[in-house]
Amino acid sequence: MTVRILHVTDASSSGVLAAVTSFARAQAAEPGVEATFAYVPRHDSPELSAIQEMASPAVRVERLTASARAAVPVLAARLPLLLARGRYHVIHVHSSRAGLLGRIAALVTGRRSRAVYSPHCFAFDRTDGAAAKLAVFRGLEQAGTLVGPRLVLCSASEEELARRTLPGVRTAVLANSVDTRALSDLAQRVRAERRTAGAERPLRIVHVGRIAAQKRPAEFARIAADWTRRAGSDPDALPAAEFRWLGEGDRALLGPEVSVSGWLSPAQLHAELAEADLMLFTSAGEGMPISVIEAQAMGVPAVGHAVTGVTDVVRDATTGILAEGTDELAVALERLARDTDERSRMSEAAAAHARTSFDTSDLAARSFAAYRTIGIDLTGDHS
Repeated sequence: MTVRILHVTDASSSGVLAAVTSFARAQAAEPGVEATFAYVPRHDSPELSAIQEMASPAVRVERLTASARAAVPVLAARLPLLLARGRYHVIHVHSSRAGLLGRIAALVTGRRSRAVYSPHCFAFDRTDGAAAKLAVFRGLEQAGTLVGPRLVLCSASEEELARRTLPGVRTAVLANSVDTRALSDLAQRVRAERRTAGAERPLRIVHVGRIAAQKRPAEFARIAADWTRRAGSDPDALPAAEFRWLGEGDRALLGPEVSVSGWLSPAQLHAELAEADLMLFTSAGEGMPISVIEAQAMGVPAVGHAVTGVTDVVRDATTGILAEGTDELAVALERLARDTDERSRMSEAAAAHARTSFDTSDLAARSFAAYRTIGIDLTGDHS
């Protein structure tokens, strides 16, 4: 018997894309499993060939339209046809828009019991939104559970939020995972080369993700600007630092003190992370940020807000620092920038924590267990 799994998203960039392609890749590597990844593009999505490479040749990748402008209407129109012709044991929809449209399509095609939704960060949980807007998002999520109540969440804190906010949901956790050995080896190799070269350089402080309001780029830029001003007026006040955003998006949200990498392939991103000394993760809300997991696996301590998802990855005062508000973030960042011994201890602890908690080696098995927990039947004929 062949188990057929369909993954669908409209959030085809950055962390969600990395997480979904890792799920599909791990599942397709298992004997007797066929994984398909269907998506509609965003303006900052990588090319189809790059997404195929991320997913691996074993995964069937289907772009439902080439137009980012027509993405949502095409997704709404194509999904019922896609589900009707497929014999999928699992229909796993990712992110809020695809999550709602996918569950509606599963309902109207008689496949409601196979639909699984992963939000990868509830929009109503963001700490940067107006109350009325967040209430609308919460209402949409509650309506969505009536259409399809099965949720697979990225973290324990996201699952707790779902159970508290969405009555009647059936939940399981499938934590995002990375190849911790490969990332650790790369980081160690880069650091060894840097020590051999002996050249001094400013501290490199990074953020990873789309340049969008959810990630609070303006806060990152404010901290960078203040740091640059203070270090420039008094070189003894602060260590010299380079602030760099790894990703693409609305660059107008960042100031001139922040350099931007543009879209990066996974290999390019990992090469950039290997050069980082600290991560300043200003996000207002997450499911479980895969970029922070990657940084931790590479021994890069993270300073971030104590929000859903981030608290599952960063162990406060052990692998990084969790803070409330811009001022606390800046103080924590300065503390680690000054104290090389503490930064080194956190680096070792972060890499060890990632190895034991977020390795991709058992990702496929954990995904199948999550599906069974919420009542998905992985056996039988699903014609």
